[in-house]
This record gives sequence, structure tokens and C-alpha cells, in this order.
Amino acid sequence: MVNIVLVHGAIADGSSWSRVIPHLHAAGHYVIAVQQPLTSIEDDVAKVKVALGTIKSGPIVLVGHSFGGTVITQAAHDNPNVSALVYVAAFAPDQGESVAELGKNYTALPSNQHFVPDSEGRLVLPQDLFVKYFAPDVDHKEAEIMAVAQGPCDGARFGFVSGPPAWKEHPSYYIVAQNDQIIQPEMEAFFAERMKAKKTVKIPASHAVLVSHPKEVADLILEAAKAVAK
Repeated sequence: MVNIVLVHGAIADGSSWSRVIPHLHAAGHYVIAVQQPLTSIEDDVAKVKVALGTIKSGPIVLVGHSFGGTVITQAAHDNPNVSALVYVAAFAPDQGESVAELGKNYTALPSNQHFVPDSEGRLVLPQDLFVKYFAPDVDHKEAEIMAVAQGPCDGARFGFVSGPPAWKEHPSYYIVAQNDQIIQPEMEAFFAERMKAKKTVKIPASHAVLVSHPKEVADLILEAAKAVAK
């Protein structure tokens, strides 16, 4: 058995892993889907570290989607209990980098112009545009539910400057969502190449690849788990 910790991204919640989890359970693994506060990267990292601390034995595969990649990059740094990382259409910054600065190297996506603040200044996508940009290849009714349940996030996370990256310390794997309209697929491919991912899987999917292609996502997580199983 391997411990698998799943970390969702911004404008999402832990239920975004609901189609992946049954595959991991069927393989006999212990799974935690962290429910992120999305109030800051620091708060998200702290929540992941709490989850990691509840696991007392066995290797851990830490998985991040979207901004969850930034979070696992911080949370697994200098953590000997983490055995592997899996990035799912996720940011993987190096030390000193921010998502905002990284984005300047790529053509801006239309979705970037449509994030709006709620009454507390936290960012969301209008529900119709969430379906259009975040989850266009998900069953329409399910995508609408995801849009309703999206988790507003702080805007400061785009400028968060990364510390030492855990992907330099642990074997890492990467899934590129080739039809992503939230993170540029070219940026995702760059992250995978730079970290020298043990395996990179390219899937013709939207940013919601973990919902629209759960088996393919689970298969890579299971491959990482098999590699670290003791």
C-alpha cells in the first residue's frame, strides 16, 4: 500500500478528484484529498503539510492539479516522507519564480481576462465561462455543478514567489493537458521537460483532465506509486 495525497487547484475543491479516487482505491492504496482553503499559497501549503503529517508510515505520492502544483512544490520541499510527485496540468515553479512572471513567456489565454473578484476580492470565473474554459470536455451537467461549487481564490497567489522546489528532490511525473485553456499547454510541457519528469503523459483534454480522463490520470499516479512501493 502507498499513501496518495491529492491537492486540488484554485477555483476547485477536493471533489474534483472524485473520478480518480475509485481507481486508486481499487489498487489498494490509502487516499487523502486535501480540502484547500485557497486563501493564500502559504495557507494551502500549511494544510497539505497537516495532511502529510497524519500519515505515520509508508511512502507518500503527492499529487497536484493546477495551482496545486505550486503548493506541492513548496509542501514537499525537504520532506523525507514524500517519495514522488505527480503534476496534473499544474504549475511547477523554480525558486524565485511566480506564476505571473512565468506567464509573460507565453501568449495570454482568453480565460485570463475573465476572472472576477467576489465581494471579498477573491477570484472566480463566471459560471458559464467556467464551463467554457475550465471544463469544456466534461459532461455539461457535471461541468455546471463544478462551476457552482468552484472555490474562490486569492489573487495574490499569482505573484507568490516560489522557494526551493521539491521537484528537484523527488522523482516527478507530469500530465500535459493538450487542450488546456487555463494554463498554456506549452508551459506545462516546459515544466515537464525542465523537471526531467520520469514520465510525461500528454492527453488531449481540457484543464479538467482529472474529471474528463480520470483513468489516464490515475494510471500515471499508480505508476508513481508502484515505483516507490516498499
